[in-house]
Amino acid sequence: MTIELYKAPDANNPTEHPESPVSNVAGELPDDEPSLDFGNLLGTFSSREDAIAHINQQATDQGLAVLDTQSSPYNEYTHVEWLTVIVKQKDQSTQNESYYLVTDEGY
Repeated sequence: MTIELYKAPDANNPTEHPESPVSNVAGELPDDEPSLDFGNLLGTFSSREDAIAHINQQATDQGLAVLDTQSSPYNEYTHVEWLTVIVKQKDQSTQNESYYLVTDEGY
């Protein structure tokens, strides 16, 4: 299995997980295939743990610390998960960063 890690666009409410980039979440075939814009591809990994380790390493390289991660699939019809990472900034404040994990499972 391959997992692609994307940086999600900044959400209007940074405390919530990012909106699904898939417009047709009901699993029905549309007349025209929707274009998907996941954001910026940060890398391809062999597991979720490797993708999260990459985020941890990036934070450490910038002198920041990852306090917590939360993730969940949007639904059973898509192979996209939201991932929210809570990062402790240098001034001790926290900031949520949003990502998408996209698997090739089922394609």
